[in-house]
Amino acid sequence: MVLIMNKYPIEPRKPRDLERRARTAETGIIFNSSHIPPPAPPLQRLLDDFLTDLANAGRSRHTIVNYRCDLRRLIDFAPEGLHALDPPRLRLFFTSLAGKAPATRARAQASVNAFLAWCYKHDLIPANPMGKLDRVKVPDYFPRPLEPAVILKVLNAIPRTSLRDRLLFTLIAETGLRVSEALGIYREDLILTPDDEQIVIRGKGGRTRTVMLYAAPESLKLLHRHLREARITSGAIFRGQPTRGGSSRPMHYRTAHHAWHRYCARAGVRATIHALRHTFATRLLNEGVSLGVVRKLLGHRNMQTTLRYADVNDATVKRELLTRHRRSL
Repeated sequence: MVLIMNKYPIEPRKPRDLERRARTAETGIIFNSSHIPPPAPPLQRLLDDFLTDLANAGRSRHTIVNYRCDLRRLIDFAPEGLHALDPPRLRLFFTSLAGKAPATRARAQASVNAFLAWCYKHDLIPANPMGKLDRVKVPDYFPRPLEPAVILKVLNAIPRTSLRDRLLFTLIAETGLRVSEALGIYREDLILTPDDEQIVIRGKGGRTRTVMLYAAPESLKLLHRHLREARITSGAIFRGQPTRGGSSRPMHYRTAHHAWHRYCARAGVRATIHALRHTFATRLLNEGVSLGVVRKLLGHRNMQTTLRYADVNDATVKRELLTRHRRSL
């Protein structure tokens, strides 16, 4: 009998567990049901992706800046990563803000909730832990309107050489613009047709509206002078001071905020920039302008928001009641 031997020796069969492990490495198929999912990306990278999505969704630059500020503080409380943000850790984070104003703490809660909701939507966490925490209750706050003499006192405290600042605060006082809206005005947004001067404003949520300047004569005069002296033909109207090495980019909100408080201190007045907008709305209502027109001028979506600005004095209430009484006779 002739035995035919195989030229190539037969490999000994691998143990079953080793063979199973080799197939897993080659195919990427997970056979073990107790497999641990890969760790989530670092919190800083998740924060950048979250803010990018907000920007792509058209959220305002001011909102994105506030979210970034609040969430950067949160990252310091979770060096282990996203999965460390459980209710006890979040409670510790919010406790560190105990000395802040209720509105500031409520904003921080809203920022964290939006971020964690985004993480849940992208399957990075099994649930949003903010649902187990109580929210800060913000008391209703209605800023008191300023007297015209007080506003004039602050405006007169601005040096004549600071034409940009004088125009900015005069424009807000005469038109009721939000600070962010005023700072976002570009030369291309101005329509300076004689007797029909207008500004196209880009407000919250990307909504646009038109502000008439014929009812803001002082602002219109300062605007023409500012464009001429600063030689602005395009780009932002309110930009860095060229004499101080400023760029043509829009002026930052913090710069405007600090400038306003500096002029208020010089004039011996305590008031916020937002009080200018509130004063504008109150003055119009007391002069008999309808609530619907005021809502449109302020750029509010619903009437309830406008009512928060409406501080009607007793004389206006008396006049309205008398008018209604005469009509009923």
